[in-house]
Amino acid sequence: MEKEKPNFVLYAIREVLLVVVGILIAVSINNWNEKRKQGIELDNILLTVKDNLSSDIVRIDEILNYYEKRDSIFKNVLAGQYTEVDYQTRPELAFLILGYPELSLNTRGFQLLEEFKGNITDHKEDIVQQVVEFYNKQLLEIEVDDDLRAADFKENFSYWKNNTTWWLDYVQLKITKDFISYAMEVHDYKRPLAHEHFYDYK
Repeated sequence: MEKEKPNFVLYAIREVLLVVVGILIAVSINNWNEKRKQGIELDNILLTVKDNLSSDIVRIDEILNYYEKRDSIFKNVLAGQYTEVDYQTRPELAFLILGYPELSLNTRGFQLLEEFKGNITDHKEDIVQQVVEFYNKQLLEIEVDDDLRAADFKENFSYWKNNTTWWLDYVQLKITKDFISYAMEVHDYKRPLAHEHFYDYK
């Protein structure tokens, strides 16, 4: 009886299928592993955002406390409630607009999130979008506010430097009688204070 000859075509197809299945399994495992790594990377970025926001909240609380303490001083200066003795004994009355605490958000996590090129799963997409929208809005608000303050400060600085007798002492943090008279009697002093109070509290 003649022995059956092996079907080499079927054998070749079987081998190819085995190789293809092996490749598909390897690719699936690789894709799963890559998605897992990307998920871990995204989680770490979101934790960085959380840490950044926590430190920003601490800084914001400090700034709010600073402004709360100065609010009544602003109002009393604008209302002309302080005397010459007050200006002589309380330096903070004279330097209300010679600077302010700057707020600069910690954007390390936000930057990493913008640079992230991996896959974002559906259940994380919403929080990622909220974080991006939050930072884009707040960074713009801070920039606009800082630009207004900087322009106002530059204008005041230039005007006082060129038009007052007390400026040289003032920038050395010395309170002179000339400055006190200006602060108590000249309307030009209250105008920039009113602007600053508006930026800070309105």
